[in-house]
Amino acid sequence: MAVRGQEIGLAVIGCGPIGRIRAELARDYPGVGWLGVCDIHEDLATELARDAHADFSTTDAAELLARPEVNAVIIATQESAHVGPVMQALEYGHRLFIEKPLAVDVRDSEKVAKAIERAGVDAVMGYTQRFRRRFLTVKERLVQGQIGDVTAVCARAMLNRTIAEMCLSRANQHDTTTPVVISGTHILDMCLWLMEGRSPVSVYAHSTDHIFGSAGSKDSTFAIIEMDDGSMLSLNHSWAAPHVWPGAVYGMQVGIIGDRGVIDIEDMHRDLVLASEIPQGAGYKKDNVEAFPRHVDFLTSIPFGENAVGQFWGPVREETNSWFQRLYMGQETPHTTTREGHLNLLLCMAIDLSAKRGDKLVLPLETDDFYR
Repeated sequence: MAVRGQEIGLAVIGCGPIGRIRAELARDYPGVGWLGVCDIHEDLATELARDAHADFSTTDAAELLARPEVNAVIIATQESAHVGPVMQALEYGHRLFIEKPLAVDVRDSEKVAKAIERAGVDAVMGYTQRFRRRFLTVKERLVQGQIGDVTAVCARAMLNRTIAEMCLSRANQHDTTTPVVISGTHILDMCLWLMEGRSPVSVYAHSTDHIFGSAGSKDSTFAIIEMDDGSMLSLNHSWAAPHVWPGAVYGMQVGIIGDRGVIDIEDMHRDLVLASEIPQGAGYKKDNVEAFPRHVDFLTSIPFGENAVGQFWGPVREETNSWFQRLYMGQETPHTTTREGHLNLLLCMAIDLSAKRGDKLVLPLETDDFYR
């Protein structure tokens, strides 16, 4: 059991872009007294250990997790490699921050979720959008009942296809590396959080695969989700926008209809536009090479944030520091729980399954239904 004010001994497993950001933020947080990093690529671990002034570096997650200094862990490996280090960390009872998803397979996700529940550890997931001021403000207005009872939510998200190419290039299983499972889960989590207290009872979806069908994935998916109180969620998501689309990563529009009001969220980032004769970067790097430079850019459209005036700013900073406050001071935080994260994956998989079968599915599904 953690004690309020107990020094955090942090292990960061996965030294890619997000692991790097969180490790560097950890070094600046006064409550983190020890920091160890791990990556299967030794050069990434060594480089991050140097830049974040880590106390320990290794390529072996088991070695890091067994260190006596460790009492909290960030899992920031690629999506398909979360299960192993999470299960190892649970053996020591370490508190966990897991980048989404828990797993890319339903049975694996169920196994991890149940193991976390049995272990009784405090474990949350990385759904960064919850830590943006606009969505926190909307959440508060809904809690206060300022538009009455929510009856319908209409949500749309669109990504530059660079993200899809990056995810598919590093994934072994492309049929579960879909727009909904990998990136649409963010807007789904947001909508379910804003509709908190309701449970989905059916889903009907359809997908297109003109761009990524040859890779075994999908381009866009539209879904209608019915909730147990009769309310409805319309969810439309695409990660196939052309490389020249100025939104570096994630753009969303969400309309929330209540019986006494409406909240309309415009989050396409068109309020801050840069146009230049100098080519702009593509938002994310693939194999350390910026592809398809653009001359127009929607600034601040990278969802986790960016470097400015010598520091990293944005939702990942808020999310990470909030988790440290959760560990160090025992504060309540709006993080996605691992149970919520598991249910997010089940619903994402059900959306894909409905689109594949062309049928409306009654929820919840049995685990074996996902494999028939």
